[in-house]
Amino acid sequence: MKLFLFSVLVTSAAAFAPLNTPNNNAALRQSSSTELKIALGGIGADGYDIWSELQGLEGPSVCYGPEGILIGKEELEIKEYDSFDMFRDALAQAGLDKVLKQTNEKYTLLAPVNSGILAFKDYLSEDILKYHIIKGDVFSDEFNGKYETLNGECITGRVEFRKVIVDDALIGQENNHTYGTKYPTDVMCENGIIHAIKHVLLPGYQAPEQFRPEVASGDREKNFFGGDDKQYFNQA
Repeated sequence: MKLFLFSVLVTSAAAFAPLNTPNNNAALRQSSSTELKIALGGIGADGYDIWSELQGLEGPSVCYGPEGILIGKEELEIKEYDSFDMFRDALAQAGLDKVLKQTNEKYTLLAPVNSGILAFKDYLSEDILKYHIIKGDVFSDEFNGKYETLNGECITGRVEFRKVIVDDALIGQENNHTYGTKYPTDVMCENGIIHAIKHVLLPGYQAPEQFRPEVASGDREKNFFGGDDKQYFNQA
């Protein structure tokens, strides 16, 4: 009986453990236990691959907001969810569904929501789609530097103002404008990870100079006004 109660308490504690911390991510990398991944918000018991997970993944919720009051709705009442159907259809047309079903390789998928695809107003070429697939699995708290994508170009991850940014897309985007939920991140799959993003990424993006890994450390001390940070603060 005591052993049973201890097991229940351990399981309950794990279920409410903070997610996406470096320690938790390290534990996930070192463990092949499906139960541990479930407890930390990872893959389901069926071990879905990225392609299967993307099909059922629920994007950020969109609430009615202040305008909802005019039609008898609460501001925080959910109107709909932004999903990934358009991005998924484009991947399938390019034959990339086969890549994301493979379980012998690890990938990180940066998935734009439907509203981001509609805002793009251009053709999603295979080259653009491959730019959203990073070779290897990268957790949101690990983005720092350049990562090779399937189209052969590298995408740049950095931390700016305590925000994780990949090229010009925010990872863990807050849906503040519609009072909705966050964009899902660190969605663990059998063959990698999914991060939802707000808009389409374009190959050839150049990060601001102070955030490029190849820029010398001395140049990174330049502030946004073009001056030296040390000199700027000494004037205060």
